[in-house]
Amino acid sequence: MNGTMSVVGKRLLIVTSALTLFGLASAAHAQAGVPPTDAAGETNLQAETHFLSFIGSFVGEDQTTSAAYYKAIGAVGTKENVTDWLVNAGFIANASQWHSFGPQKIACDLGTANGCDMPAHDSSGNLVYGDNIINTDSHAIVLNAADLGFVRNQFIRCKPNCSAPNPIIYTYLENYPVGLFALTSGFPNQSGYPTQAEANAAVRAAINRPAGTCPAAPANFAPGGGQCKPGASLQRIADVMFEWAPPYTNPTSSTRFGQQYAYFVDQAIGNTTTNTTETLRWPSDADALINHRPDFTVANPSFPAISTKTGAHITFAVGPNGDFFAPELDGRGFKQHPTVCLICHGGQPTKLTSTGLYPRGGNINGFRFLPLDIVNLNFSSENGPDQPATNGSLAYTDKAHQELQIREYNRLVLATVDKTPEDDGTGSTRPPHLATVINGWYAPNFTAATQNSNFVPPGWAGFETLYTHTVGPSCRTCHFNREISLDFGTVANFNQESDILQLALIQECKYKMNELQKNATFMPLAHLTYERYWQTQNTDEPVDFGNLTLSHEPDRLADHFGLGSVNGYCATNP
Repeated sequence: MNGTMSVVGKRLLIVTSALTLFGLASAAHAQAGVPPTDAAGETNLQAETHFLSFIGSFVGEDQTTSAAYYKAIGAVGTKENVTDWLVNAGFIANASQWHSFGPQKIACDLGTANGCDMPAHDSSGNLVYGDNIINTDSHAIVLNAADLGFVRNQFIRCKPNCSAPNPIIYTYLENYPVGLFALTSGFPNQSGYPTQAEANAAVRAAINRPAGTCPAAPANFAPGGGQCKPGASLQRIADVMFEWAPPYTNPTSSTRFGQQYAYFVDQAIGNTTTNTTETLRWPSDADALINHRPDFTVANPSFPAISTKTGAHITFAVGPNGDFFAPELDGRGFKQHPTVCLICHGGQPTKLTSTGLYPRGGNINGFRFLPLDIVNLNFSSENGPDQPATNGSLAYTDKAHQELQIREYNRLVLATVDKTPEDDGTGSTRPPHLATVINGWYAPNFTAATQNSNFVPPGWAGFETLYTHTVGPSCRTCHFNREISLDFGTVANFNQESDILQLALIQECKYKMNELQKNATFMPLAHLTYERYWQTQNTDEPVDFGNLTLSHEPDRLADHFGLGSVNGYCATNP
């Protein structure tokens, strides 16, 4: 790791002077009313771990811990390539059926009006497979506009089937860029929010699973009208897979727990047909590095690759036997797998055993799948269909025609939740917040065809506005999968979180007093969510966020705790 510099390491140095977009982030945020996050003199480790890092239970990780995790769940040597994972999960029958790029044929049993090109089962009940066909129980394509800012093309299926008791459940998603279409709003890196035209362009590009780069600008090029930035990479950033499955060492066990994989899509720039690999390891092609970064142009010089265990710079060993891919999800540096995913999917980071093994065979308590929460998503449009149905599923990227797919996806997410009521620390014994909300979205008993995004859990009666305008959009995505004492399932449960004001309000106070702190931690814990939360504060007009219109979220939070406003909180000299 500290010897001869790898190709990827060289690429990180080569581009150091090429772009300083994120080095200017603090100034841009201040102009937009978002308190800066980076204090003068911070180390790389401090700057890179403000977000998507655990508060109060930080366990540093490096390539050793990542390798131990993949070994524990059986990925090493058996599922290192995307096609290996897809065949094992049953999305394809053999590797030759997989196309890394281009539109796919979706085999699902929800009907052509809901985006299925063909049934998932033939007349004899057999699963349907073939060239470029993905066999799935649900498929959705959405713009995740609340926390990471990608378009996600995602699928879910069960073994032996979704009606079986205790099925094994597999889900995967492809992450595609949005920023190259958001030339007016600046989303996701410059405190903007995608316009409907930008969202439409990003989703419609992603459903075609593009390769290569945006073409040269036409003569009538108009940023913000749905065109993409000429020369910017169109192709996806990474493939992320999750399993709700038994231990690798005991495949017939009735035990199920979450297991996660992050695959690097390695394709030479401009090469749209050959030499593509999708593996768990860093690529041997240095040019591929620039295609998975959230700025979509070059590696970010402000946040070099570091070890969260030691804080030292990392030079990744590349190629078939090299180090495992560490995802770059928020424009603020590489963070090691699997903990970068645990922030929102649940569970706690853990140290290796004294013999270097990942504890409990990779079984991380608390890990769950995440639901599709429509108020925090954008679509190509609300109603649609967006184009004639001659191209099958391409006609159904709008919200209205994906509602049934989303409902079935969320039904399977619910299957990964232990619904046993527990004491949440306030004297209330209840099911997890996530289970209450998913059931409420589709009440009664999943008979509702569309998601009731206005649902408020019974434990929030009397505080509905705080729930729908602050907790729902800025807190629950990640707190859904925290332990029940921290899942915010009732207002009493929310109120007992003693650090919430400091985490969610103090940065504004410190910024105004010119006292930004090194190594500070914040809520919301995703960078994009943090930006959106504060964008609602320092403006006279409500801010439109697609499916949400929000205003003064931080003031609303301070007022709930009897302080009137953020200024009232700052006056207490926290």
